[in-house]
Amino acid sequence: MKNKLFLFSIILLITKQFVLINNVNSSQSKNIKADTNSNKRIVALTSLSADVINTLSNESLVGIPGSSLFKGKDDFDDKKIISSGRMPPNLEKIIKLNPTIVIGAEGFHDKTLKNLNSIGLKTKSLKIRNFNDLEKFYKDMNVYLKSKSNIKLKDKIPNCYINIFAKNKKTSKVLLLASSKPILSPNSKSWSGNMLKRFSLENITSNLDSKSVFQGYATLSQEWILKSDPTNLIVIKTPGNNISQYENLNIWNNLNAVRNSRVFDFDYYGLINPGSLSSIDKACKKLITIQ
Repeated sequence: MKNKLFLFSIILLITKQFVLINNVNSSQSKNIKADTNSNKRIVALTSLSADVINTLSNESLVGIPGSSLFKGKDDFDDKKIISSGRMPPNLEKIIKLNPTIVIGAEGFHDKTLKNLNSIGLKTKSLKIRNFNDLEKFYKDMNVYLKSKSNIKLKDKIPNCYINIFAKNKKTSKVLLLASSKPILSPNSKSWSGNMLKRFSLENITSNLDSKSVFQGYATLSQEWILKSDPTNLIVIKTPGNNISQYENLNIWNNLNAVRNSRVFDFDYYGLINPGSLSSIDKACKKLITIQ
């Protein structure tokens, strides 16, 4: 009896997979036709890619990740949420949306994109490591969508294009603390490290090797921070934590940046994780104030 039940389960599983693949193959033929007519259907697995697609062609965006960045924004009300929290994207929901392309983040969505590729769906692996990557992605999507929108990237994030290359701007030394346990600070290979450089802020950890599991970030000791004694200190408010996590460090009150009120708190979205165009612009606006 057990063998019969096991055999039945296997047959049921194979049948389900066969139906799923047939549905995908059917939707692929529709995709080709939709692509020819420039009617793209895009599923974005990251909030930033969703925001860029929404800016260029709202009607082309059909699937988005669940994100607090979209709350209260009417543009995203009719979009299908395909992921929530730290859970991986729902493959079945993505397939049902009949996308012409699925855009995910390199390193985070590799498995999902591979699975979608295996059944014939077109995917794009995206890595926004610096501002140039963001500009290229915006430009590439504009071309792919054949967008009729006249909205340029600098129109959406104007503060990121203010006094960037001012020749007479004095370089200020900065230490950015992305977290307190462990104490992490970005090097030049991270988004935040590139953002600091963009505003002529000298990141004192830019040349440190990233030996932690967090690519682009170096692990610091309190002794190292005290010895470097930065002129300006940037601390990140991570989701669920405020700056008190840094104020509890034993060395906190011994830092000149603290004594001289040169501590700047930034949101996680914008400076650590790009998040969205509005969060990036907000971070740029605040970076301008650090002299």
